[in-house]
Amino acid sequence: MQRFFLTRASAVAYLLGMRRATPGGIDNLRVGEADVRLQELETLDRLLLDVRAGRIHEFRLDKPQAMEIVVTD
Repeated sequence: MQRFFLTRASAVAYLLGMRRATPGGIDNLRVGEADVRLQELETLDRLLLDVRAGRIHEFRLDKPQAMEIVVTD
């Protein structure tokens, strides 16, 4: 697993890029797949808000590759 040190602004920008790259359409998915996709989006949205607000200083992502990000101010 890789470890990155990012400023808060860079961490927010990275998470925004991930959020934009995550497909949001669930129209053609089966029920279980749609639930998983919605849960992933909700988790990413919550992480984005928490990092932006300064409530989280370190987090781990497993997709697209395992990495740990430490937020520096």
